[in-house]
Amino acid sequence: MTTAQSLDGQGALRFENNREYISWEFGRLRRQMEAYIRLQNDHSFADEYYDLLGRLAVERQVAVQARREAVSRGVSIPFEQLSRRFHLTGEDEEILLFCLTPQHSHTVWNVLVAAQGNLLKPYLEVGFVAERVRPAADLVTDRPWYKPNSALVRNGLIMIEAPEDGSSAGILCHSVRVPYFVASIIMGRDSLENRLTDFCELTSPTTEPFEVVLPEQTRQTVDGFIKSFYRGQIPLELEQKPRTILINGPAQCGKTTLARSLAWAFRRPQLTVYLDRLPKQSDGAQMLQLAFHNARLLGAILHMNRPEQLLEIDPQLIGCLCNFVDQYQGLVVFESQQPEKLGVLLKLVDLVIHLDYPEFEEREQLWESLIPPDVQLARSPGLKELASVYELTGGQIKRAIEWAKQLADARDDQQVYHDDLLAGAQSQLRSRIGDFAVPSKARLTLDDLVLPQGSLDLVKELLQACRYNQKVMSEWGFSKRLVTGRGLVALFTGDPGTGKTLCAEILAQELGLSLHIVSIPKIVSKWVGETEQHIREVFQQARAQNSMLLFDEADSLFSKRVQVERSQDHYLNMEVNMFLQEIERFEGITLLTTNLETNIDRAFQRRILFKIEFLMPGQKEREKIWRRLIPQETPLEQGIDFEFLAEAFELSGGQIKNAIIRAAYQSCGDGGVVSQGHLEKAAQQQARADGKLTRSMETMKKERDAKRAGKDLHPTSSK
Repeated sequence: MTTAQSLDGQGALRFENNREYISWEFGRLRRQMEAYIRLQNDHSFADEYYDLLGRLAVERQVAVQARREAVSRGVSIPFEQLSRRFHLTGEDEEILLFCLTPQHSHTVWNVLVAAQGNLLKPYLEVGFVAERVRPAADLVTDRPWYKPNSALVRNGLIMIEAPEDGSSAGILCHSVRVPYFVASIIMGRDSLENRLTDFCELTSPTTEPFEVVLPEQTRQTVDGFIKSFYRGQIPLELEQKPRTILINGPAQCGKTTLARSLAWAFRRPQLTVYLDRLPKQSDGAQMLQLAFHNARLLGAILHMNRPEQLLEIDPQLIGCLCNFVDQYQGLVVFESQQPEKLGVLLKLVDLVIHLDYPEFEEREQLWESLIPPDVQLARSPGLKELASVYELTGGQIKRAIEWAKQLADARDDQQVYHDDLLAGAQSQLRSRIGDFAVPSKARLTLDDLVLPQGSLDLVKELLQACRYNQKVMSEWGFSKRLVTGRGLVALFTGDPGTGKTLCAEILAQELGLSLHIVSIPKIVSKWVGETEQHIREVFQQARAQNSMLLFDEADSLFSKRVQVERSQDHYLNMEVNMFLQEIERFEGITLLTTNLETNIDRAFQRRILFKIEFLMPGQKEREKIWRRLIPQETPLEQGIDFEFLAEAFELSGGQIKNAIIRAAYQSCGDGGVVSQGHLEKAAQQQARADGKLTRSMETMKKERDAKRAGKDLHPTSSK
């Protein structure tokens, strides 16, 4: 009856794997067809033939029981799962097995061709299969399984096609076959239909739910959801309790990893549909339907990535997607960065799981859990320090570790050091924030900043607060007390050119962070709601890239809210409120600069921890600025009188920079050396260009000489 491997100790039929079961079925079909061929040549064999059919039917009942018992033991037999999922009858199963043989058993297929009696037809005919599965008592062949509404045809398990020669033969002469990817699924090889490969991905997840780093409350929600599919230790069939969940949150915060862990929890493959790649053609609905069909055949977790993109591809597809999700017998997971755009899809969602950027404790767990077992860490890798300083997401931490491993491999070292991980973390901070900000490229240090001592002390205090912000909030527990306002907000006030933007660039350089200077004209939009969307995107990207944000001339964005008298006033107040909310939630560093402090809304004033005034530089500061802004490589005349330049021209740092560059250009066409005369002329031109009253150089030099002569005649006392 069967091979020795399929018998247990008592001689009962037992299947240990899917291959054993399918082989047993193919062996049974071969015996049946060989007996049928003998019957065609020897009609006296009829009694024995029908006796054999009876015995084979009993044997198959035993095999079906053994198949179900194997599944209960945890053996994966896709045929049993398909039969349950699509409620197949015994006759349906028999037809499916017949149609499966051409793709997976050459031996049985040869026997079937011989039994069919026409070697010129390399396919199974509907009529032949119908007669072999249930021979007709008379000369009429009429079976329901090849009708369009039958379980096999309706669910795409078999395909019935007209002969290729174009003849008008009846349906009994049509070919019947199992689609290739369905046959692969039955054989235990999860398969994706060829037309889906451009926008779908089929995976067998390996990430367990406990490996996903989540906040405690989110962890409880996820665990409770998984347990709702279990009765004791026995999992329910997902098809018996279909659910739809939404995982939303900013980019790279672990949404995809969580979706894959759910697939692992239910021991199912995951079919991910990247809806932003869906073909922008009239067959978009057909492709979606095909993806749902493929997923159902697999019993897969259906993962719909970025469903909000359907609005841009074809809004009508949202209605189609709603219908497919509503009819899907299984688990559907939506993953979205912009759930507010999902519209009617939200009505289908049973559970919403919101993920955010990880806190310090979660980042520390991510660093520990994402380091592969084969990576050898040197002593004191400083993971806690990395988690404290760099607000990276799980995806960024993973790439940072890969970067560190590449650095170790490049020097042929088996160990990964702290400096490697540090370089990997910094490598994740080198990107731009969309179209709304530009990165700073300053390479200066605090020593290059010239300010009055009082302002400089405040800058140093701000720098220290930035360095220890994460330690105070995370390690010292302040983040548990503060729901919002965990970041740092500083306001730089002062006239243009006094060093506000330069100070921000130096702070970012000292902290090893990317500074993104927000382009206010690009954020503000005349369209209702678009400004708020741009604001949200800036802060989301800043979190993802651990960037320091600088809002230059912030009074234009953070202006005082006004009493609503016109519709425009309402929307302006909404924009200010959005800024307030985002700054409250942002755990990084936000710098605001303005020369009109009185225009800033009071609500912002309360959120500002550091306020630093940048005054016009005095004579001593101006002299330092003149000296430091001229590069060492510049050909400079000996004996430049920087003291006179600082005394004669009351310029800001920005104005001095412009004067030096102006003098450099003038000197290039006049000997190639920057002289005292070039600097004096450029400074005077810059002062006049900025509307400052200046005297003639002769007058200023006479005053200088007289003053210096007076100093020589009246030297200071020892006091």
